[in-house]
Amino acid sequence: MPASPLSVAATSRFVADCRKMDMEESGESERPSGWSFPARTTAYFIVVSALSMGLLAFIGLGEIREINHDNAEIRVDRAARAAAALFEQQHSEFAVDCSVDGSPVVIKIDSIDRLEPAPSWDSLLDTVAQVNQGAANIFRYNAESAAFDRISTTFTDASGARLGNSQVEPGIIAEGHPAYDSLVDSQPYSGEVPVAGRSRYAYLVPIVDGAEATVGILAVDVGFVDDLTVSNSQAARRVLITMIVLLSVMAASGIVVMFFAFRPMNRLIKVAHDVGSPGASTAVGLTDRRDEIGYLASGLAKVVELRDDLEHRAYNDDLTGVPNRAAFVRELDERISRFRTVDEPATLGFALLIIDLDSFKAVNDAFGHQAGDELLKSVMRSLGEALLPGEFLARLGGDEFALLTAPGDIAPEAIEAAAQRVTRSVTEVRQTRAGETTMTASVGVAVLPEHGVSIETAMTNADLALYAVKRNGRGHWQLYSPSMSSSNQRRIHLASELRRALHEHEISLEYQPLYAATDGQLRSVEALARWHHVVEGPIPPVEFVAAAENAGLISALGEYVIEAVCAQIGRWCDDQLDTPVVAVNVSTMQLWQPEFLEMLRASIRRHGVEPGRLCLEITESVVVQRDDAKTRRLLDDIIALGVTLSIDDFGTGYSSLSYLHDLPVQQVKIDRMFLAEASRDPKKAQLFAGIISLGLNLGLDVVIEGVETFADLELARRHGAHLVQGWFLDAAMPADIVSERFGTIAAPWVGTQLAFDPPPA
Repeated sequence: MPASPLSVAATSRFVADCRKMDMEESGESERPSGWSFPARTTAYFIVVSALSMGLLAFIGLGEIREINHDNAEIRVDRAARAAAALFEQQHSEFAVDCSVDGSPVVIKIDSIDRLEPAPSWDSLLDTVAQVNQGAANIFRYNAESAAFDRISTTFTDASGARLGNSQVEPGIIAEGHPAYDSLVDSQPYSGEVPVAGRSRYAYLVPIVDGAEATVGILAVDVGFVDDLTVSNSQAARRVLITMIVLLSVMAASGIVVMFFAFRPMNRLIKVAHDVGSPGASTAVGLTDRRDEIGYLASGLAKVVELRDDLEHRAYNDDLTGVPNRAAFVRELDERISRFRTVDEPATLGFALLIIDLDSFKAVNDAFGHQAGDELLKSVMRSLGEALLPGEFLARLGGDEFALLTAPGDIAPEAIEAAAQRVTRSVTEVRQTRAGETTMTASVGVAVLPEHGVSIETAMTNADLALYAVKRNGRGHWQLYSPSMSSSNQRRIHLASELRRALHEHEISLEYQPLYAATDGQLRSVEALARWHHVVEGPIPPVEFVAAAENAGLISALGEYVIEAVCAQIGRWCDDQLDTPVVAVNVSTMQLWQPEFLEMLRASIRRHGVEPGRLCLEITESVVVQRDDAKTRRLLDDIIALGVTLSIDDFGTGYSSLSYLHDLPVQQVKIDRMFLAEASRDPKKAQLFAGIISLGLNLGLDVVIEGVETFADLELARRHGAHLVQGWFLDAAMPADIVSERFGTIAAPWVGTQLAFDPPPA
């Protein structure tokens, strides 16, 4: 029997769940390899270790640098003390002032004249250098150059001779030297000083005269700075090498160790992943281990066992053990989904057979449910034995079964052979505990995709064929034909398919030009919805619009058309075409939806459309079926957007004519009926002229639709119509073709002398 609305709704929900599951499965990425997790974990550990070791190394190297710096200061301070002591020892007439901790501050002499090159100074510096194992220098201040000249040094040239030959070397320490400012102020300096392009760590003690003015310098050093700090760079280099080696060893060993440690876990991860994948092997293993892995494996094994049990219950019939309705729906949906992957769906076509056991209820009532169950099992065994490769058999419920033939062969003889095979398998004498009974079957057949490309449509059509079999005597099979569908069933089918077509953007638009009656210029186009069904081919607008209204889809259809029109206008404007006004028919049911105005405003804004390029065509029923004030308020809101309003089928609803003078419309479109009758009947011609005159007197643009002949065109022009539309001028056409007409003149105006001059505008 035909499926009930409840069963169809349940089937639809199940199909949606199956499709969602399939989408999730198709979006799954490939499972990572067994090395992935250990490598990632080790990488995280190495990063943390590197940061920790780097921080420790940074702190340690800082301590080394600090210690080396302190040692250098201690050495140079000791060198300065030793030099000052030797200076004072050899020149007892001079005095050395020291700080509290004993570091020399200044050396006092009686006169700068004492600071002249002499062997005694050379001897003193040699002794200082020998004691300190560093260089020593004595400088004399030159007031004229404001610089310190060297009078003695321990530095030698390549030949071993003393630099300067114990003579005055001018300007050795001048302004800009790191120690210059301190020495001029009679303050000692300790730190790095430039010598021959390198830095030495030195201690410079100012020599002052009796007036406390700096007259010279005693300088000692402990060597080049980079020689003193060579241990810093060596330590840094060794620390870096050690870190790299340690991290490399840790990385290699960590990956290997964790790979083997987590190898069982990787296996469990694969099992957990496959639990949600139909048909995948889910052998867990590892349950004999006595550790955390074994405990986890045992728990996962229970989940797998429960999953298998639930899946079996969900997709198999408890009584017969064959696939149930849910499994059948899933299989049917998978097959239908393959139609979308090929250019010719018929190459994957198959037959759907709905099988109903005749008089099963009588057997159940006469012999009891146990006998009935035995009978169902017997029938299923027979059907199962008759299956061919690629076929799918399921129990839908009760005494109803379904069979899908193998994909690819939908030849009439193959379908007939399958149906006869089924009826022969069922038709035989069967033995039950209650006795023998003869069973027959009625079979309804639908062929996919010819008889439907959705589960609901296919099953409905197969049920209709089954109903025809039962109505005509039972015990045989019948192939579905469209004549089996009543008008109501046709509307239900169209509504279901239309809902799908809107979702899948199967509805397209064509545009019919409207030309100026005076000069033939294209002034406007009317958007017309077209539906080319994937199986049935073109469906007339009058049929699918009526189905949309009956099914409550008219608002969705209207919104779809308005959105598509606004998008097309936006594309034409982006291409800088001379885009005309585009007219769209609006259903009364759609117009009075609370969200209509906001939907219209949002669509215009979304596509950047100038509102004046959009014209809404409404019927006269809008003004006669609604409250006057509410109608005016709605139309005023539409006009406020900048959209043009037109009354379609003007003149067919005479009771509304009195409202026109107060409605904010700019255009009226006179129905084709008046034009067709006017060309044959003089009285009807007067009525046609009167309706046009009424529109003109109200200050409205008058459009004549249905211009099919040259005489129709002349009649419309004679009575002063503004725009004309019809197959004689141009048929509806796709957007890319109608755009070629923009700015052109229609053929009847080109090279043809019209029979009369139109009245002045």
